[in-house]
Amino acid sequence: VRLLTPPSGSQAPTVTQVQNAEGGSATIAPNTWLSIKGSSLAPAGDTRIWQGSDFVNNQLPTQLDGVEVTMNGESAYVYYISPSQVNVLTPPGLASGPVQVKVTTGGVASASVTATAQPESPSFFIFGAGPYVVGTHLNGGDLGPPSLYPGLTTPAAPGELVILYANGFGPTVPPIVAGSETQSGSLPALPVIQIGGIMASVQFAGLVSPGLYQFNVVIPSSVPDGDNPIVAQYNGLTTQAGVMLTVQ
Repeated sequence: VRLLTPPSGSQAPTVTQVQNAEGGSATIAPNTWLSIKGSSLAPAGDTRIWQGSDFVNNQLPTQLDGVEVTMNGESAYVYYISPSQVNVLTPPGLASGPVQVKVTTGGVASASVTATAQPESPSFFIFGAGPYVVGTHLNGGDLGPPSLYPGLTTPAAPGELVILYANGFGPTVPPIVAGSETQSGSLPALPVIQIGGIMASVQFAGLVSPGLYQFNVVIPSSVPDGDNPIVAQYNGLTTQAGVMLTVQ
């Protein structure tokens, strides 16, 4: 049985950093995966991600083992907890401007930390610590240099249609249903994606699961072999620098 009240002498949670979980941007956005860092954010020794049993009535969990996060008083959706880091999906209706972020563990709340929200906070998902973009071939095989995950990752080919994944690209049509474990919808406009500085053809851009944006992109035929920088621009914002896509 888990104790929902911390034992005597335990510390209140302390938040030191709130940022886009992938791009590291300090500016957050609605329906965006964030990482919250600090101390005593979860019970000692309690490190896990959400599980099937955490979902009730097809709704994303707003707490794991007594760990909750609120943003201007509204619950975020809690994916991962540990004493030093909590990862959450922000509410889709999060308003732009100052956001008061608070972590509550076992009924004990942290002091509020102020983050700044805007409509989008775009970033690409990357494998591990990077720099390679998370993506797949149409057959489901992972993109990347063969050395990234030997036997699993292979480069993209010039002219190939690939699937890439991103975070923080904002509202969709139809609108996001708050808290639903099934999410979909297209972006109202296609992002501009460049690979190795060359414009790529984007055939689809939309939401395919909670907080996960999918781009179907044709690799330009003139992209050179090797690691190429990839950036997406959307509504005047640009994804994080240093992300690579391997072409061969």
